[in-house]
Amino acid sequence: MSNRTFACLDCRKLQRRDQNLAHFYCPISAKECVCVPWKLHVPSPRKLRKWNAFWAQYFLEMRQLEAFRANKNIAEVYLPLLNKRWGRKVDRSAMQ
Repeated sequence: MSNRTFACLDCRKLQRRDQNLAHFYCPISAKECVCVPWKLHVPSPRKLRKWNAFWAQYFLEMRQLEAFRANKNIAEVYLPLLNKRWGRKVDRSAMQ
């Protein structure tokens, strides 16, 4: 089994736990942790400026992805932190 990184944003602790966990609660603060995709490198919590910039960018991209999924009028979205481009297929029959 492989592990995933869970980050507690309240106490700035990183935990490695089983990837099949849907939710993980921090043993220190007892708050729910954020599961980080496996390809992302989370900066050290000691480097506060990088840590805060990473999480601001991460949550911005998550909001953009949710907006893309909710709004069918958005044709494409690029998420640089995740290095992903999401796009919709163009329906050629509707264009004629």
